[in-house]
Amino acid sequence: MKNYRKLMKTRTFIVGLLSLLTLPTFIACDDDNFTYYTDMATVENEDGRLILQSDNCGELIPENPGLLASFDADNENQRIIAAFNFIDKDNRSNYGVELYDIYRVLTKDVYQMPADDETKNDSIGNDPIVINRIMTSPKHINFYFMVRGNHSDIKHFINLITVGDNAEPDADGTLHMEFRHNNEGDHPRFTQWGWAAFPLESIPGYSEGKTKRLSIKVNEGNNVETIITYDLENDNETQNNQNAKMYSISDFSNTKTK
Repeated sequence: MKNYRKLMKTRTFIVGLLSLLTLPTFIACDDDNFTYYTDMATVENEDGRLILQSDNCGELIPENPGLLASFDADNENQRIIAAFNFIDKDNRSNYGVELYDIYRVLTKDVYQMPADDETKNDSIGNDPIVINRIMTSPKHINFYFMVRGNHSDIKHFINLITVGDNAEPDADGTLHMEFRHNNEGDHPRFTQWGWAAFPLESIPGYSEGKTKRLSIKVNEGNNVETIITYDLENDNETQNNQNAKMYSISDFSNTKTK
């Protein structure tokens, strides 16, 4: 039996609770002289009408909400990245928009896994994954990640979990978690990117004010295990122009997630 040396790295993401993309304007993308806006948003249903609570501009009212259904993104609290333009380009205060394209963000609750459940542990998997960025919005914590895959019809299983007794924060308010990936047998041929969002209220101890920060273990592959510390309380409004690239829908792979 071979013994492998595992390298441990630590990274710290210090981002405020409401500091997701705190830009003064929307992100505009110029694609072959066609200008549109992109933003991450949460789908809500108000008396049968679908609206978008976007992270930067508040409520948006899509004139073509059927596009959401075509991407299976019309469920309550579904996170998306939307490419859109305003119906009235001279008066954006009416918030009516036309949707051009949608990236469906994987949206699911944090999973609390029992420590001795080998079946669940195998199902959750621990294939390599890299977290490029973590951001919080009013109701979600959002992860921009990188995996390797090949077959677009294989859904990679992505989860943010606690294990056993770590389902409660420790005395200083740190909750120990793991960001896990099961490639479901997909061949790790190409580098692919995606987003996943988890409701903040599904994080143990968050709603009660007990969880102040997250310590997230990630298997990055090549025997490298990274611990990412993410502060939920720090009020950091650093603006990052790289968001324009992150929110360019054409940059995302067709890797499916579940």
